[in-house]
Amino acid sequence: MRTRRIKAPPEASSGFYHCMSRVVDRRLIFKDAEREHFSRLMRQYARFCGIRILTHCIMGNHFHLLVEVPQRSENPPDDAILLDRISAIYKPAQVEAIRSRLSTLSAIDGNALRQRFWRRMGDISQYLKELKQRFSQWHNLREGRRGTLWEERFRSVLIGADGSALSTIAAYIDLNPVRAGLVKTPSAYRWSGYGEAMAGRAEALAGYQTLMSATAGVTLTPSVALNEYRHRLSSFAERRGVSIPALQPRKLHRPRDGKSAKRHPAPTSDSGIYRHLLCRIRYFSEGAVIGSRGFVESIALGHERWSMRRRSPKVHAVSGFEWDSLFSLKAMRAPIGV
Repeated sequence: MRTRRIKAPPEASSGFYHCMSRVVDRRLIFKDAEREHFSRLMRQYARFCGIRILTHCIMGNHFHLLVEVPQRSENPPDDAILLDRISAIYKPAQVEAIRSRLSTLSAIDGNALRQRFWRRMGDISQYLKELKQRFSQWHNLREGRRGTLWEERFRSVLIGADGSALSTIAAYIDLNPVRAGLVKTPSAYRWSGYGEAMAGRAEALAGYQTLMSATAGVTLTPSVALNEYRHRLSSFAERRGVSIPALQPRKLHRPRDGKSAKRHPAPTSDSGIYRHLLCRIRYFSEGAVIGSRGFVESIALGHERWSMRRRSPKVHAVSGFEWDSLFSLKAMRAPIGV
């Protein structure tokens, strides 16, 4: 039986999620053409669903998304807004056909059609389902293959907007290419939110505007938000007295027994947050809920029945991030560098 996915409580105006999914057998299918097509679908379906992408990173065999999902009302918006969203993924002729049907159907049938589209919007599970299915269809047709493309359903972690959780998770996502040794600086990676924002792409800049405005609690302009984020990314290292250029991505160590190579953190004398972000951190993909103690406790209490435990769920400090006061709903035995 599948575990129920944790989502933002109904009283919250929106929910923030770190989502990731990996290709079956960890095949390296994402080349430039695949990344370009996935990125385009990612933006199109985000517009259709009414989801805001804060940042993302498309790697060789998996992707990361940090998104904001506003709470969806029971009733769909007016037809102009609904049709505008529909136009993100449907062809103009199809949109016109839907517009014509809405104007000629009875009130009951018209509302049923509106609800059919509305149920596909404003939900993180539906968004990832349609995005992955659409990309799979395109890829399979292009490669002449059949069958599933993804190894499992996507992972998601609910992120608290209070404190530094959002910007820390964003930095972890943006540093994926550095962690993999593909680039020396995250701005040099084209297929990420940070790389796109540094290149001046408006949609990526809007993502960091939402990200840093939620973190700061005030509305920031896109340029100010990006500068604030860049400063925070640098301060991860500076707080521990380490310069970012001095840090190296993880190196590939091949064991003597001939088994597959494993990645381990490159040696360094510092134990600061930037160094930890250059390792894989299981909390950020498997912790269920990440944020301040108060945020995680409130979600834990709300999902006490979901956990199906006889005792109340515990809140766990994220190892190595005590100075940023990050907590997780789940404990990890080997949280960093695995």
